[in-house]
Amino acid sequence: MRLLLIRHGQTRGNILNHLQGDDDPLTDLGRLQARVTGRYLAENESITHLYTSPLARAFETASIIGRAIRHEPMTEPGLAELNIGIAAGTPFQAWAEANPQHVDVVLDPVRRMDFIWEDGENGHAFRDRVFAAWDHIVNEHLGSDHVVATVSHGGALGWIAAKIQGLPTDTWPADSFRNLSISEIEIDRSGETTVIEWNRTTHLEEAGVQIT
Repeated sequence: MRLLLIRHGQTRGNILNHLQGDDDPLTDLGRLQARVTGRYLAENESITHLYTSPLARAFETASIIGRAIRHEPMTEPGLAELNIGIAAGTPFQAWAEANPQHVDVVLDPVRRMDFIWEDGENGHAFRDRVFAAWDHIVNEHLGSDHVVATVSHGGALGWIAAKIQGLPTDTWPADSFRNLSISEIEIDRSGETTVIEWNRTTHLEEAGVQIT
């Protein structure tokens, strides 16, 4: 099987540096990035399955891509971004000013793992559900010739990157992903992974679309 990992398009929260929740919308540029990516995938890939995080920014991205490749996106809750609870929608600077005792913790890749967002989750729970989603998708298609596309978020994709690369999972992952970047993974029948491409945005560059 081949797995294409795709980050959602640019959002309003990305521009304003807000802590993002379930309903942060795509910008016009984010929708353009998704349309260009959908067209590229329709012309260059034979995608058999399309999964997405249920959060609005990922689901809209996947829906735009899905129209181009003629697949309805299937939601996979484990692909959602970190649940930050009641902080969602708050400008980071405003949250930091209201919670100065937590700022150093959430910026530290080790201590951040234990920090529980009010009405949300901590890094351990986030990591575990992302890994469970990865295992579910891989086990569903392992040993096939399926080409599976997944639309998710920077944080969730960071955990998948750590898993693939065998990096430590007790500290926050360092890999970052551009909006509508495509990372291509080959997975053989035994489950061994080979990275073909990582965080590729040339399809956007070649179409003259801004990279974010």
